[in-house]
Amino acid sequence: RMAVGCLVELAFKVASGEIKNGFAVIRPPGHHAEESTAMGFCFFNSVAISAKLLQQKLSVGRIL
Repeated sequence: RMAVGCLVELAFKVASGEIKNGFAVIRPPGHHAEESTAMGFCFFNSVAISAKLLQQKLSVGRIL
């Protein structure tokens, strides 16, 4: 949960222009987790959660 929260906070600060860019060194990275299934040591897909929240809260259309 802390890893997801850190990434979400960083993503919102970059998307809103508060900071120019950022790099999140977090564990677990979430790359094994599916949308609704934990896999390996990844309980949450932090990138997918951050992207979805950016779309919902800031109306971000495209995410790389």
